[in-house]
Amino acid sequence: MLALVPIVWIFSKINYRQLAHALASTAWWTLPLLSAIIVISMFLQGIRWWFLMRPFASTLALATTLKAHFIGLYYSIVLPTSAAQNVIRAFILAKSIDYSVSWASSWISGVLGLLTLAVLSTYGLIHIEHSTLPPGFFESIVSAYVVLFLLVVLSFSKRFTGLFRILFRKLLPHRFLAAIENIREAVYKYRGKSSTLIFVFFLTLFMQVMITGAGCLVIYGISGKILLAESLLYLPIIEILCAALPLAPNGIGVREALLALMFRQVGLSNEQLGIYIVFGYFSILLKLTGGIPLMFKANAGIRYGADKLQGQNMHTFSR
Repeated sequence: MLALVPIVWIFSKINYRQLAHALASTAWWTLPLLSAIIVISMFLQGIRWWFLMRPFASTLALATTLKAHFIGLYYSIVLPTSAAQNVIRAFILAKSIDYSVSWASSWISGVLGLLTLAVLSTYGLIHIEHSTLPPGFFESIVSAYVVLFLLVVLSFSKRFTGLFRILFRKLLPHRFLAAIENIREAVYKYRGKSSTLIFVFFLTLFMQVMITGAGCLVIYGISGKILLAESLLYLPIIEILCAALPLAPNGIGVREALLALMFRQVGLSNEQLGIYIVFGYFSILLKLTGGIPLMFKANAGIRYGADKLQGQNMHTFSR
């Protein structure tokens, strides 16, 4: 319910006559372009994950990976944080391959996503007019990204993560601790797969440029303003916070509140903000396509049950 508070507040501030006018002046290509880019990015996310697992699961089919990925997207609609899809898809695919590879690759995929978002945001921070930023904003963002980069580097260090191992040993049962240890070892193995990590990093960077660029184009389609530096700075920060804060399903509520701050900062109206948010909901609805594999699985289960029941009935009559 708390997730609805920012949304209700935002739409209570909108003049719906002006909203209709702003919607009428929005470029026709805005929503189709956004939808196409979101669909392409969903496939690229699954392909990226598959490339990460290939060095340790050479027999894993791309179709199997994409199936788990889209089911994860489907469930992430109702789970806390926008990063929930990584947990769901890793859990599903762990039934087909070594669970440590599934979880380690999903974790690295998420880390590379955050890192590339920070790179884009830093680029926007360098190119934006600093006089337009809130006081202390530049220093805070630079400090946060330095800490993020250090944590990413240290996460591949056995000595650093060993400190947490001592803590987990006191808190977790032995079975869970053993599972975490196996995942930890799988993460370390990627230190010897630099070519894979570099390729996946640039693939992730391309995806984030595409998605952030789509946000910039949507703003242009709605307002007629090209806010490239502002989009590169603020949109990645919003996605990082939505992934980091487990407050609402798929980051809903958190994202809208942060977008309201961004639109106010760049001088766009509440009505333009409302259109941007509604268009964003269409992109979330596209994740419902992840329910298609579940429908086929349920249908296969029903047919299997019906065939089994029919076979039992025939066996009974033959007696």
